[in-house]
Amino acid sequence: MTKSAKHWISVVCLLTWPMILWAFFTFSVPSLENYWLDLVGMLILMITVSLFPIQVRGTNISLIQGISLAIFLQFGLLVELIMVQITILSSLWYLKYPLYRYGTSSLMFMIVSAASALVYYLLGGEIGGLGMNEYPPIIPVIGYSLTALITNHLVLHLIRKNLYKETSNTLFDKGFLWELLMESIILPVGITFYILYSQLGTSAILFVGVPFVIISLIVNMYHSSQKINHLLKFTNKIGQELTESLLVDETLDIYLNRITKMLKVDYAYILDIEDQTQLTVIRKYESDRTYNVNLPFLFKGEGISGKVWESGQSLRFEGRHQWRKYSKGFLPITVQSVVSVPMIRNHEVVGVITFASNQKKAYDKPHLMILEILSNYLAVALDKAKNYEATKQRSERCHLTNLYNYRYFEDRLYDMYKQYDVFQNTFSLILLDIDHFKRVNDTFGHQSGNEVLCQVADRLVESIGDQGTVARYGGEEFVILLPETNHDYCMQIAELLRENISQTTFSISNDLGDFHKKKIYLTVSIGVATAPEQGEDPLTLIRNADRAMYTGAKQQGRNKVASYIG
Repeated sequence: MTKSAKHWISVVCLLTWPMILWAFFTFSVPSLENYWLDLVGMLILMITVSLFPIQVRGTNISLIQGISLAIFLQFGLLVELIMVQITILSSLWYLKYPLYRYGTSSLMFMIVSAASALVYYLLGGEIGGLGMNEYPPIIPVIGYSLTALITNHLVLHLIRKNLYKETSNTLFDKGFLWELLMESIILPVGITFYILYSQLGTSAILFVGVPFVIISLIVNMYHSSQKINHLLKFTNKIGQELTESLLVDETLDIYLNRITKMLKVDYAYILDIEDQTQLTVIRKYESDRTYNVNLPFLFKGEGISGKVWESGQSLRFEGRHQWRKYSKGFLPITVQSVVSVPMIRNHEVVGVITFASNQKKAYDKPHLMILEILSNYLAVALDKAKNYEATKQRSERCHLTNLYNYRYFEDRLYDMYKQYDVFQNTFSLILLDIDHFKRVNDTFGHQSGNEVLCQVADRLVESIGDQGTVARYGGEEFVILLPETNHDYCMQIAELLRENISQTTFSISNDLGDFHKKKIYLTVSIGVATAPEQGEDPLTLIRNADRAMYTGAKQQGRNKVASYIG
């Protein structure tokens, strides 16, 4: 809601309330001289019942309608309106809602009370107590009840659409059907309360009040249990998805995507503990965007997340005034609600997850319980994903150069042939050998030779980029697989690689001499073959590129690029 809207709501309330109070003391009929104690009892009953609302699709449904109906039929509109307004103020204060929410709720119930009373009077209804064997007029009472329901729903829809800018809000949904069902239950109870009060007086408040409170508690507990069951089912589903994921980034994306759909999340931070010394943000979510970030790290006990790491206990804040003194600058100033939970694995905190919402009281205790369960799911899933990626890295990479190894290259090459059968896209292969590499080992030592291999590997990866796959073929030989690349273009790339390496200065240590750094120059011999013209299967393509390298480049003086000629 905009500041301007909040301002106008406050102005309207300040102007309206004095008029209502003046009308109450001037025109209140019948006389309330002997009813003040009863009204206090009814007010206490209404406030008690209002503290246990049932929330359906974001709407609070309370059983106070039944009590307010009896008050209206007995004492009239002004008394009912005053009682409802005091109840709203008390319940919103207890639930710690912001002041402007009282303004919107107050205006809404004023409109509902006035509209319902108008329909009741138009249908011939009258107020006041009943005599013996008298019953309230059913048609006006039903008109009053239906008008209150429809007006409440319509005004609430307009408030959400125009003041809170909720685009997904629909006028008549399942929540309205639930309210209609509840009204059909509350209406007979309200009529019964009115009849009993007319006949029995004050004792009727006790007879009806206790069942009202019990019904409110039971229905509220049922709704809470249904809400928790729904969250647990959702939690189980997320847990299964997390355990099925084998990649770290995918696991983080699944977690954030599901949680931000389940809860009201405007910002989210997943922090990992590095070397048991600091917390580092590894993933951040902000307004429907998920991305990696490089934010300042936190030490243990520093900020909200640091305190969760230090204590191993979750923290939950319902408003900015509660968390502001702990924050270290990650959270925007618009944030109200915050919940931060530890990621625990093997009884040890391995990370922290912090969620934030621009709405007050966005996270309750069931939400905290679910997030604690899911944070531990995530801790286990991330550990498994990291282990899988590390194992996969070791199985696919050369431990010296960090290039893909021959096993990975061979699998990739076979996949390229399978893709060719479907898409008919040509691809090429470059086989590269460092000239006179044995001299480097013999002159400077094998460790220096390893340095050369690593530097050549880095140069190849830098030059090829995302055009293809660079792998270590074996010894001082490298292989490059270029998808969707014809023979002529592959020859151009190979020539650029040869020229690039021949003009590069390589820095190595002289392990067999004075151990000082030495600068040397290298050349390479390159063989090229393109599928399927120069190799109808993987082994033939590799063999022909190898022949081109030795016969067309090595034997012709080295530092050359050669193509296979069948």
